[in-house]
Amino acid sequence: MRQSDIICSCETGSGSQRVGVITLARPKALNALSIEMVTVLHDQLAAWDQDDTVSHVILKSSAPRAFCAGGDVRLARTLMTEDPVDGALDYFRSEYLADVAVAHFSKPMIALCDGIVMGGGAGIAQNCSHIIVTDTTRFAMPETAIGLFPDATASLFLGRCPRPVALWIGNTGAMLDGADCMMLGLAHAAVKSADIDTLSDALVTCSADMIDSVIADFQIDPGVPGLTANRAAIDYIFGAEKAEDMVMRAADMARIKGDAFADSIHSLLTTRCPTSIKVFTHLLNLSDTIADADAALDLDFKLALKMMRRPDFVEGVRAVLVDKDNAPSWSPATLAEVSDDMIADIFNHEGLPSLR
Repeated sequence: MRQSDIICSCETGSGSQRVGVITLARPKALNALSIEMVTVLHDQLAAWDQDDTVSHVILKSSAPRAFCAGGDVRLARTLMTEDPVDGALDYFRSEYLADVAVAHFSKPMIALCDGIVMGGGAGIAQNCSHIIVTDTTRFAMPETAIGLFPDATASLFLGRCPRPVALWIGNTGAMLDGADCMMLGLAHAAVKSADIDTLSDALVTCSADMIDSVIADFQIDPGVPGLTANRAAIDYIFGAEKAEDMVMRAADMARIKGDAFADSIHSLLTTRCPTSIKVFTHLLNLSDTIADADAALDLDFKLALKMMRRPDFVEGVRAVLVDKDNAPSWSPATLAEVSDDMIADIFNHEGLPSLR
């Protein structure tokens, strides 16, 4: 890691207080989180949590294109090719422990989610006390495309969405805009992307009890959520209990009604990793039983270890990010071949280490 990949500073705030500012500064990688970056994030938050002079923290990006595109899955793939059993254990533990640190941070923490917000980046933002989106926000959980599953507490924050919408987001990697995030409760306020730096400056100079007021001064009407136009189709297709039935409903809707959106959903559900789709569908069904971020992240960690030991993750990252042929060879290749026993085994964590 270059020292500048993540920049932590304390700025003079209101009165005798200081404000912590964490800037993700790895723009060429869309701020993908390296193991060093999440370690710095974890350690810095632990220090600031104990520092009475720090009133609140701002988490932002150095560039407008992306807040954070997620974890460094290329690195995780490399680690798994070197050690197919536990190669990525330390990486995922470090990433999830950073999420734990954010979730447990006792002071206000504001995530300025300008631009791309995906995967692990979404997980970090969703555990902040204040989540700000903009007119350029593009939020997604694309893990089923690479043989993983929506993690980083997705079982909690997507679990709070209507079930069909959560399954659409998690199983297809659907891209949400800022208005979508506001409607679904995935953000607290929307502001103009052009105002994000000015808002950041204002948050530095305000006291913690004025954070909401400062944000309100910049807030805009996010507009009509993009998903509204296809909400009926989403509710119908993803109202099915089983993944196979989701595929069938999408196919029927595309054929009978000539629905282009349904046709695109059918294509996604039949090309994304079948095991990943069934794992996330089952995980979402468990969301009401997951008590908090600690429990969610411990489950994510154990599921990640199980998924890492299967061939799909290495193959998925190869197809999407390494060779970029977008032609992964999944194993099993179809949803029908992913048995209930396979899913039960992935959720059987006897003998696996805990996150903490």
